[in-house]
Amino acid sequence: MIRLLSIGIDCISSIIFVIPAVIILQYAIFKQRNLNRFTAIFIFALYIIAVFSVVGIPVAGTFKVDFSFNIIPLIDIVNSPLEYTKNTILNIILFIPMGFLVPAIWKNYRSIKIMFFMGLALSASIEILQIFTFRLTDIDDLITNTAGTVIGYYIGKRFSFKLPLKLDNNKEYLIQYEPFIILAVMFLIGVFLKPVVSNGIWDIVLSSSWWEGIK
Repeated sequence: MIRLLSIGIDCISSIIFVIPAVIILQYAIFKQRNLNRFTAIFIFALYIIAVFSVVGIPVAGTFKVDFSFNIIPLIDIVNSPLEYTKNTILNIILFIPMGFLVPAIWKNYRSIKIMFFMGLALSASIEILQIFTFRLTDIDDLITNTAGTVIGYYIGKRFSFKLPLKLDNNKEYLIQYEPFIILAVMFLIGVFLKPVVSNGIWDIVLSSSWWEGIK
């Protein structure tokens, strides 16, 4: 319950920054005026914020170094098979939207090879960042997240990645970098801006009368 509440607060705290960020990117930088495209980009940006909230990324002012690694695949299944299976399924599900949203929005990414390496790169980046948090850097997460991206790609391919998205002008040379730009902007929001709001929300939650009932 507390974990879900934490993710919810993170997402709510980020939305007020995500909306203007997407507006600036779409209308000022990429010069796109298509509402369908804006909606799809906004959904993708919210998804990335949710991923960062679930996996945990460093927050400004609270960085700490913790070199906790697991570099042996499947070792945890021996100690706790049920928990390992649950985490594996959740990690796969978490990255499935990555596999079909990116190719659906950006046609240059409609390749299993590209999406495999994109899922791998994003997952590896997250695992490296977790060195600066309280979380374990785990090879199994790298494998399952990449697998989720691949599964998502084939789910999207089943529907031929059909979304009514059109470019308003000839900016494909810049648009091809758009998903990485969005990832970078959402990361900066999660690290530097989101805590400004989420800390205030947590202060309200922790001082409320119903907090004791959900702990």
